[in-house]
Amino acid sequence: MLRKRMGWAVLMVLGLLCACEKVNLGADPDGPTEVKDGVRVRFCVDKFEQVPFDTPSADSRASVNISDICSRLSYAFFRTDGSLYVAKHQTAEEAGFGSLDISLPQDTYRVVVIAHSGSGTPTFAAADSIRFKDNKLTDTFFGSQVITVAQGNTYNLSLKRAVAKFRLVVDDAMPAEVKQMRFYYTGGSSTLNAISGYGRVNSRQTELREVTADRVGKASQFEVYSFPHSEKDTLKMEVTALDAAGATLYQKTFTEVPIQRNMITQYKGSFFGSSSGEGDGSITIDLIVDDEWTEMDFCY
Repeated sequence: MLRKRMGWAVLMVLGLLCACEKVNLGADPDGPTEVKDGVRVRFCVDKFEQVPFDTPSADSRASVNISDICSRLSYAFFRTDGSLYVAKHQTAEEAGFGSLDISLPQDTYRVVVIAHSGSGTPTFAAADSIRFKDNKLTDTFFGSQVITVAQGNTYNLSLKRAVAKFRLVVDDAMPAEVKQMRFYYTGGSSTLNAISGYGRVNSRQTELREVTADRVGKASQFEVYSFPHSEKDTLKMEVTALDAAGATLYQKTFTEVPIQRNMITQYKGSFFGSSSGEGDGSITIDLIVDDEWTEMDFCY
């Protein structure tokens, strides 16, 4: 059985790059020395207007602060030859989170902005190859644009959601012996190409979700993320319930799981009814715009 629900969200944060008067800001411990007589560039990340993942209702749209959406921001500047000039990183605990002032030489750069909630800073091997710590993904937004740093120039940079989300809804009661749920999936990517906005490599992704005592005897849900390789992509998803020793108690495999950026694919049903099983499904997805959430439900 397939159900489709759609919600709306304005996913964009406005990034304003304002080239101002020439300044000399001195040494910068996180990158090259600030350039004497460089051009000051200012980023201002404004509020999101969005519908949360968990509320697929247009009535739930609200304007929220950037710190309510992500805990980390990264700004990277690449030279025209593709090499990284400098990267700056911020956490939500820092004063001025969402604002950045930097002095750059007058030149042309590709600027990449990443917003996420991972445990560390991304690695910017190139604008088309951005990796996250331990290859673990969270809700992630990206923006990329070529800019010319010169006095008087102004740019608007849109941040868009880069990930697809897989959600498993378990209708039956969680057995007491289950201590972890393991998600092993292929077909997506854990490395982002910020130029195309899609996955960079073919990844084998593994995520573990702890089953705490308060989940025992109740229905539950689990979520994982991936970067699709194209507008419409598919995953093979193997979900395993593990005991305290890591032994397999229950397992299901879902093949041809459709994923798309800014889309939740939800599989819902009884997971613990047998020790093994398989579920799959297919659906035609409507064209998705930046301010739209789409959710697909599958019963297994």
